[in-house]
Amino acid sequence: MKANRFVVLAVSLVVAANAFAAPVLVMFVDGSAQVLSGTAWKKLDFDDKFDSAQSVKLVAGAVLELKAQNGSMVTIAAPGTYLVDTLFKPRTESSAIASVAGKLEKLAKGGPVDQTVAGVRGSEAVVAKETMWAGGTVEADEAAKEAFQAAQTGNHSGAYALYMEAFSLYVDASDPTGAARAAYSASLSAIATGSGARALSALRAAAPEDAGALRGSYALNLATLSARYGASADAKTLLNKAIAAGWFDDPAVLADARTLLSGL
Repeated sequence: MKANRFVVLAVSLVVAANAFAAPVLVMFVDGSAQVLSGTAWKKLDFDDKFDSAQSVKLVAGAVLELKAQNGSMVTIAAPGTYLVDTLFKPRTESSAIASVAGKLEKLAKGGPVDQTVAGVRGSEAVVAKETMWAGGTVEADEAAKEAFQAAQTGNHSGAYALYMEAFSLYVDASDPTGAARAAYSASLSAIATGSGARALSALRAAAPEDAGALRGSYALNLATLSARYGASADAKTLLNKAIAAGWFDDPAVLADARTLLSGL
C-alpha cells in the first residue's frame, strides 16, 4: 500500500507539471536557435511546435519569436538558455524603453510622427531615388517603390517582403546605402505587422552608418528593439557610439536616444 501511494504521488506530480505546459509555435527565427529535446539540442525552424516546458538556446546574433496557444507572443534576441514557460510570464518593461518603443510603433503604424524621419520628410526619404535609393540597380529601385506603395495601402506584410527583396538586390549590387535604407524601411513594415523579431532581424542585417541621413533613426530603432528583447548590452554600446559620433542630427531623436540610454 505504501508503494502504491508513492506511485500515485509520482503520477500526480507529472500530471500537475504537464498542466502548466502548453505547445508554442515558432513564428520567426534568424540565426542559431535550438530547443532541448530529450537530451539533445535540435535546431529550430519556422512553424516548429514544441512544449513550453522545454528550454531554448540562442547564440549571439540570433532572434527567436514564439507564439503561445492564447495568442501571446514573445521575442528573445540575446544569447543564452531560457526555459520557455518563464519567457511568457508577465514582465515590467522600463519606462525609458516603453516610451521610446511606443514612439517607434506609432511611427511604423503611420501616426502623427510619421511626417518626419531624421529631419527629412518621410515621403521624400522613401520615394525620391536621389535621396533614398541612389546607386541601386533598376530591380532594387523597383522593388523599393513597390514596397512603399504596398505600405501606403496598408499591406505591411507585403511591404516587408518587398523591402527585404530590395535589400538583397542592393547587397548584390554592392550598394550598402541602398541596402541599409531598405532594411530600415523593412523594419518599420515588420513592426506594423506586429513582428518586432522581423524588424530587429532586418536592422541587424545592415549597419546604421551606411544609412546616410537615416543613420540616427536607424541606430535608435536598432537600440530600442535590442533593449526590448534582452540585448541591452548591444543597445548601450550602439547608443554610446552613435552619440559620440554625432549621428543624431535631429534633437528629438537625440533626446530619445539619451532617454533610452538612461534606462539601460
